[in-house]
Amino acid sequence: MHRSLLVVAAVGVLGTAPDPAAAATWVSYRQLFTQVRSGHLTRAIINPFRGDVEIKFPNLDEWHAYYPTGAEATLSRVLHDRHVRVLYVPRPKATPPAATAPHHSRYLAVAGSLCLVAVLLGGWLVRRRKRLPR
Repeated sequence: MHRSLLVVAAVGVLGTAPDPAAAATWVSYRQLFTQVRSGHLTRAIINPFRGDVEIKFPNLDEWHAYYPTGAEATLSRVLHDRHVRVLYVPRPKATPPAATAPHHSRYLAVAGSLCLVAVLLGGWLVRRRKRLPR
Protein backbone atom coordinates (compact mmCIF):
# COMPACT_ATOMS: atom_id res chain seq x y z
CA MET A 1 0.00 0.00 0.00
CA HIS A 2 2.74 2.46 0.98
CA ARG A 3 4.81 1.57 -2.07
CA SER A 4 1.97 2.29 -4.45
CA LEU A 5 1.38 5.70 -2.83
CA LEU A 6 5.09 6.48 -3.12
CA VAL A 7 5.14 5.47 -6.79
CA VAL A 8 2.03 7.54 -7.55
CA ALA A 9 3.55 10.56 -5.78
CA ALA A 10 6.86 10.19 -7.64
CA VAL A 11 5.13 9.88 -11.02
CA GLY A 12 3.00 12.92 -10.22
CA VAL A 13 6.02 15.02 -9.33
CA LEU A 14 8.00 13.90 -12.38
CA GLY A 15 5.04 14.41 -14.65
CA THR A 16 4.55 18.05 -13.60
CA ALA A 17 8.20 19.10 -13.75
CA PRO A 18 8.71 21.74 -16.46
CA ASP A 19 11.09 20.88 -19.25
CA PRO A 20 13.51 23.83 -19.63
CA ALA A 21 14.46 22.80 -23.17
CA ALA A 22 10.83 22.92 -24.28
CA ALA A 23 10.42 26.51 -23.01
CA ALA A 24 13.04 27.98 -25.38
CA THR A 25 11.96 28.38 -29.01
CA TRP A 26 14.11 29.77 -31.80
CA VAL A 27 12.14 31.96 -34.19
CA SER A 28 12.95 34.42 -36.95
CA TYR A 29 13.74 38.01 -36.01
CA ARG A 30 10.65 39.21 -37.87
CA GLN A 31 8.38 36.99 -35.72
CA LEU A 32 10.13 38.05 -32.54
CA PHE A 33 9.96 41.76 -33.41
CA THR A 34 6.26 41.47 -34.26
CA GLN A 35 5.67 39.92 -30.86
CA VAL A 36 7.73 42.67 -29.18
CA ARG A 37 5.58 45.35 -30.82
CA SER A 38 2.23 43.72 -30.05
CA GLY A 39 2.53 41.10 -27.30
CA HIS A 40 2.73 41.15 -23.52
CA LEU A 41 6.32 40.42 -22.40
CA THR A 42 7.96 39.94 -19.03
CA ARG A 43 11.53 40.73 -19.96
CA ALA A 44 14.07 40.75 -22.77
CA ILE A 45 17.74 39.82 -22.74
CA ILE A 46 19.97 41.29 -25.43
CA ASN A 47 23.39 39.78 -26.07
CA PRO A 48 25.21 42.24 -28.36
CA PHE A 49 28.33 40.09 -28.62
CA ARG A 50 26.48 37.09 -30.04
CA GLY A 51 23.88 39.26 -31.76
CA ASP A 52 20.86 37.52 -30.30
CA VAL A 53 17.84 38.47 -28.22
CA GLU A 54 15.63 36.45 -25.88
CA ILE A 55 12.13 37.47 -24.83
CA LYS A 56 10.13 35.91 -22.04
CA PHE A 57 6.35 35.75 -21.83
CA PRO A 58 4.24 35.73 -18.64
CA ASN A 59 3.56 31.99 -19.14
CA LEU A 60 7.39 31.47 -18.96
CA ASP A 61 7.78 30.63 -22.66
CA GLU A 62 10.95 32.00 -24.23
CA TRP A 63 11.69 33.01 -27.79
CA HIS A 64 15.21 33.44 -29.11
CA ALA A 65 16.33 35.07 -32.36
CA TYR A 66 19.44 36.48 -33.96
CA TYR A 67 18.94 40.11 -34.89
CA PRO A 68 20.44 41.68 -38.01
CA THR A 69 23.33 44.10 -37.83
CA GLY A 70 22.18 47.55 -36.76
CA ALA A 71 18.83 46.40 -35.36
CA GLU A 72 19.86 46.57 -31.71
CA ALA A 73 19.05 50.27 -31.30
CA THR A 74 15.55 49.89 -32.78
CA LEU A 75 14.88 46.80 -30.69
CA SER A 76 16.02 48.56 -27.49
CA ARG A 77 13.90 51.61 -28.25
CA VAL A 78 10.75 49.57 -28.90
CA LEU A 79 11.28 47.51 -25.74
CA HIS A 80 11.85 50.68 -23.72
CA ASP A 81 8.71 52.30 -25.17
CA ARG A 82 6.70 49.20 -24.22
CA HIS A 83 8.12 49.34 -20.64
CA VAL A 84 9.67 45.89 -20.93
CA ARG A 85 12.54 45.13 -18.58
CA VAL A 86 15.67 44.82 -20.71
CA LEU A 87 18.87 43.12 -19.58
CA TYR A 88 22.15 43.27 -21.46
CA VAL A 89 24.61 40.40 -21.28
CA PRO A 90 28.03 41.79 -20.31
CA ARG A 91 31.09 41.15 -22.43
CA PRO A 92 32.76 37.93 -21.32
CA LYS A 93 35.94 38.63 -19.40
CA ALA A 94 39.19 37.33 -20.77
CA THR A 95 40.35 34.37 -18.77
CA PRO A 96 43.80 34.87 -17.31
CA PRO A 97 46.42 32.31 -18.29
CA ALA A 98 46.78 29.35 -15.97
CA ALA A 99 49.15 30.00 -13.09
CA THR A 100 52.32 28.07 -13.84
CA ALA A 101 55.62 28.08 -12.05
CA PRO A 102 57.99 30.53 -13.72
CA HIS A 103 61.01 28.99 -15.37
CA HIS A 104 63.49 30.85 -13.21
CA SER A 105 62.28 29.05 -10.07
CA ARG A 106 62.96 25.74 -11.80
CA TYR A 107 66.47 26.90 -12.66
CA LEU A 108 67.05 27.99 -9.06
CA ALA A 109 65.99 24.56 -7.81
CA VAL A 110 68.42 22.82 -10.19
CA ALA A 111 71.24 25.22 -9.28
CA GLY A 112 70.60 24.65 -5.56
CA SER A 113 70.70 20.89 -6.03
CA LEU A 114 73.98 21.14 -7.95
CA CYS A 115 75.48 23.34 -5.20
CA LEU A 116 74.44 20.81 -2.56
CA VAL A 117 76.05 17.98 -4.53
CA ALA A 118 79.22 20.06 -4.98
CA VAL A 119 79.43 20.83 -1.22
CA LEU A 120 78.91 17.18 -0.30
CA LEU A 121 81.51 16.03 -2.86
CA GLY A 122 83.99 18.63 -1.59
CA GLY A 123 83.45 17.52 2.01
CA TRP A 124 83.95 13.90 1.04
CA LEU A 125 87.21 14.75 -0.79
CA VAL A 126 88.55 16.77 2.18
CA ARG A 127 87.74 13.95 4.58
CA ARG A 128 89.32 11.36 2.29
CA ARG A 129 92.46 13.47 1.97
CA LYS A 130 92.87 13.63 5.75
CA ARG A 131 92.80 9.84 5.99
CA LEU A 132 95.53 9.23 3.42
CA PRO A 133 99.04 8.85 4.96
CA ARG A 134 101.72 11.23 3.72
